Amino acid sequence: MAVASVSTGTYEPTSTSGGFKINGLGDGTDWTDLIAASVEAESYELDQYKEDLEEAEAISELLEALNEEVIALSTTLQGFDEMDEFMSYSVATTGEGEVQAAIEDGATEDSYNVVVNQLAQKDVWISEGMSITSSDQQIISADSSITLSYAGEDITMDVTAGTTAQELVDQINSDPDFDDKISASLISDGDNYYLKFSGADTGADNAIVLTDLSAIDGYSGTSFTNTQTAQNCQMKVDGFPSGADEWIERDSNTVDDVIDNMTLTLNATTDSAGINLGVSYDTDAMIETIETFVSEVNQLLYDLLDVTGELTDVDDEDDGTVYINDATLGLVYDSIKDALTSAGLGFQYYDSDTGEGDLFASLSAIGITTDSTEGSSTFGQLQVDYDELEEALAEDPEAVGLLFAANGEAETDSSDLQVISTISGLTGAGEYDVEYTVSGGAISSATINGVDMFIDGNTILAGSDSDANGLYLEVSDLTDGSYSSTVTVKQGKCSQLADLCSAVTDVSTGSIPLLSASYADLTSKLESDIYDEEARIDAYQTRLEEKYSALDTMLSYYSSVESQLETTLASLDSS
Repeated sequence: MAVASVSTGTYEPTSTSGGFKINGLGDGTDWTDLIAASVEAESYELDQYKEDLEEAEAISELLEALNEEVIALSTTLQGFDEMDEFMSYSVATTGEGEVQAAIEDGATEDSYNVVVNQLAQKDVWISEGMSITSSDQQIISADSSITLSYAGEDITMDVTAGTTAQELVDQINSDPDFDDKISASLISDGDNYYLKFSGADTGADNAIVLTDLSAIDGYSGTSFTNTQTAQNCQMKVDGFPSGADEWIERDSNTVDDVIDNMTLTLNATTDSAGINLGVSYDTDAMIETIETFVSEVNQLLYDLLDVTGELTDVDDEDDGTVYINDATLGLVYDSIKDALTSAGLGFQYYDSDTGEGDLFASLSAIGITTDSTEGSSTFGQLQVDYDELEEALAEDPEAVGLLFAANGEAETDSSDLQVISTISGLTGAGEYDVEYTVSGGAISSATINGVDMFIDGNTILAGSDSDANGLYLEVSDLTDGSYSSTVTVKQGKCSQLADLCSAVTDVSTGSIPLLSASYADLTSKLESDIYDEEARIDAYQTRLEEKYSALDTMLSYYSSVESQLETTLASLDSS
């Protein structure tokens, strides 16, 4: 049971220690030192309390740091505990850079052919038919206005007499109505200047129309030339669309909605053969992710052994280092080791004779094992056999990915029962026995591990009273009869360890916070004990001071009497 927290302050002594003096004997007796020695002898329990408090506070700091480390590991593991986070891909392209491709989460191995017929362009108009000899030439003679249209929207701006070419450009560019629509500039050929209007966006719908520029001196209907026409990009992917004059069109040269989980950047047109894109697994990047997993887990394993003193030679002299001698951390260490060495939850060891089971069900199957050599600098930590790991990735990178990042992936052993979905964080990983009965062409009953499931038409759902909560299944064969099937829900090592880390650091139920709380209680108790013991020692010292003060007074009195007697005897002898 936890010790109740006691709020105490620092004890203020009431004795006269340090200022206490006894005079009167002159025979060399040091009462102060005698009292100090007695107090010191009486303080053995107080000294032990203080030593225990210092150790408890040091352990509390260690536990706080350890708890933060475990939380950080959980956060790291959650960063790649889904397949689309863990799996990495690379893309190779033919051609001269006409098309670039970027892979996004969720990509898969595949190949594509892309033909680019035209690039998307923005609209550009230049006043080739007007003569402007300098940027400060006046081109507006009277107060008026100009109107340009962009993407079908008219934009009107007032202009004043005396406005120069550069001032008109600046006024357009600073007008919020033109912002992100039309920009203006001046181009010089060395002799003359020309007004240029540019649309902000590519795409056929983003055209500029010179609605009314009559306020500009010398302007006529032929003054401006449409030197670049607003247009969409045009492309085909894997021959689609098949018509010779049919194209996939987009208003930008960055296209992210044609090929799933891939963004294409169109840089130039291609010939009719197009260019080829090949998407493949990036096993080097996956190895880097696995190395992060191993490194972060190994650091925690090392620190757990370190803070409990398991890495310290018992013959070493005590150097004052504080260790946490508590079975709780041993259980945390063992639970992590069990997760690392056992098969993944919902995984079955592979049977090479039957071909059944998961190709890689445990970390050891891909070359990641535990160093069990006593005295080794890496004792208890994971070691990677890169030859085995690379061989596993070459054989089946997706199976390796599942071992680390499966998160609710489910399958059945029956073609008549299909998994519709699971709920991440809710549907527990493992193996489930599903039994259902079809009567009159409808499902009449269904259970999972003996617990009733919800029935809706030809679907069945595990409820909250089952570990498989949220597992949603569909029955495809409604022929009358009784059926059974096994459903497995997988959880990879990243998610399994992240859940374990979250469990041991839970503020209410986690073993590390609970252990921290017990040391916080111990600290409070020791502070209270120290307060009480200091008060007792102070009272003890006060009693000693009073006792020896009285003794000193009495001895002083008898010393005086002795002196008087000696004087009297001496006078008698002389007479």
